[in-house]
Amino acid sequence: MLSEILGYLIRDHEYFQIVYLEKYDFANYIIFNIYDVVFFLYFYCLFWKLLRREKSRSFIKYGAVCYLVAAMINPFFENVFIFPQIFASTLGSIILIISIVLYLKEVRQNIIKKREILLWICAGLLIFNLFFPMILIAGRFDYPLYEKLSFRQFHYFLIAAMYICFIIGFLKMNRMKPLEDETRN
Repeated sequence: MLSEILGYLIRDHEYFQIVYLEKYDFANYIIFNIYDVVFFLYFYCLFWKLLRREKSRSFIKYGAVCYLVAAMINPFFENVFIFPQIFASTLGSIILIISIVLYLKEVRQNIIKKREILLWICAGLLIFNLFFPMILIAGRFDYPLYEKLSFRQFHYFLIAAMYICFIIGFLKMNRMKPLEDETRN
């Protein structure tokens, strides 16, 4: 959420700038490029810890390494201050989607638990990451199509849908029982 607020401030308010070229004074991509690295690595780590099958864990480990390599190489081809890291973000989304599918396959017997927060997080991540790469590519390489199909508004909708899924998961999750204080006897 912080990245969304910072992105809004940089894009819409002159006194918040990262790029000091008038042509790109609205550019806020560096925030989202940094956010992507933190976001993807966090969820790769989460799913790596949750998965039990060694083959699935290996996929996530090597996928994370591939994503990091892509994120380090991408700046040599795109200015990360004024453009999104298309290759790295697309690869990151694909690896995350596969990680989610691997997780859901492992827990499919227990999927009936509607209060399971991870199911809601998976739903939010899938909703967003299934469409994000296409929006990103269209916005960079075919801007008239991006505008014609209202992809910006769709992107905002996907962000909201992802966060709503997260919130529902937190609201529906089972409350933790307080730990008993051992000193009280």
